[in-house]
Amino acid sequence: MSRQNLTRELAELRHLLLSMADIVKEQFGDAVHALLTDDLELAEAVVERDNEVDRLELEIDQQCERILALYQPVAVDLRFLIVVVKINTDLERMGDHCRNLARNVEHVRSAPSVIEHTKLKELAEACSNILAEAQRSFLERDETLAQEVPTFDERVNALHRENFNQLVQFCKSHPEHAEPAAHLITASKAIERIGDHAKSIAKSVVFLIEGEDLRHASVQAQDASSESGS
Repeated sequence: MSRQNLTRELAELRHLLLSMADIVKEQFGDAVHALLTDDLELAEAVVERDNEVDRLELEIDQQCERILALYQPVAVDLRFLIVVVKINTDLERMGDHCRNLARNVEHVRSAPSVIEHTKLKELAEACSNILAEAQRSFLERDETLAQEVPTFDERVNALHRENFNQLVQFCKSHPEHAEPAAHLITASKAIERIGDHAKSIAKSVVFLIEGEDLRHASVQAQDASSESGS
């Protein structure tokens, strides 16, 4: 198999992954809009579209396996395939969280005003920014941007904690609306988890460019310290 064929197939794989990222980004925007506007029809469309993401996940995995078997890539090409597998998993899980986010819409309809006691809109905007920047860092192979994305996630985490605390207090003051408030806590957590997966994608981009694994940095530091002390 020629180098030209491998280059073409890797480019096609990259295109598939970016298409999947675009779909997930659209899913997220639609799920948030459905929640904030009480649009049950749009929420149901988000749930149904999750099958599209699942199909792409399978197709990308199969393409990676095929390329590994046919070309036995090494060095940068092998690292690219490893990163594609990681990002593929993150995107599929994001799609699941978008689906779960949309499923909360019907449970919040009985008391839509409860959303006014949260910062879900601000949380969604912060998470959307992380998702867009993580995707751009992969598209442009921008290591500097990829390194910055995890710091953006701090605001997402802070807003989720604020939503959680506000909704717990709301439940205590308005027990008659405890069920929709509980579903909004679930929705807030889903958005927070999407931010986590976007952060994971950015770390994969750093690995792609530098070969440096930024995951579980504290564990790696402990292992390195143990080895140096032995």
